[in-house]
Amino acid sequence: MKNLYMDTKPSDWIMKQIKKIKINKERIKVLDFASGYGRHCIALANEKKLITAIDKDQDKLDFYKDYKNIKAICFDLETNEKWPLIKNEYDIVLVTNYLYRPRIKDLTYLVNENGYLLYETFSEGNEKFGKPSNNNYLLKENELISTFENDFNVISYFNGLIKEPKKMIIQRCCLKKKTA
Repeated sequence: MKNLYMDTKPSDWIMKQIKKIKINKERIKVLDFASGYGRHCIALANEKKLITAIDKDQDKLDFYKDYKNIKAICFDLETNEKWPLIKNEYDIVLVTNYLYRPRIKDLTYLVNENGYLLYETFSEGNEKFGKPSNNNYLLKENELISTFENDFNVISYFNGLIKEPKKMIIQRCCLKKKTA
């Protein structure tokens, strides 16, 4: 199973959005939420970024435990327990291929003022192309915008078919936290 993920590239969209983001800090704090095998945090790990990766699977976290700029936290994000993450700590929070609606709004509190939330996951219609096909794991059109519109400004939004790395219906949203 590990070999499958070792060959998986980070999302081109996520990487392009991060390159566009201008944060005037010596070190940028990034949270890779539900990080899995770390395709994004490994790609982003460098001297200018402090990465926190959180996932419930310790075996996946062990895959990149030796990267010096990645702090790995093993925690089940789908519990009612308080997340072991610091409020308003992160300049960039990224979420890919993950959806847990009961706590989705809690992501708001992790992003610092003027920070960014990058969210990319499956959307309704993906059932035509494979998994996930359960509506509990598929966003409705504009769901990310309506979920976060009170706290964030929308920088970019997409909902539709992509053909690479395979055909999928995806919703992508780059959001910037509003200032107080």
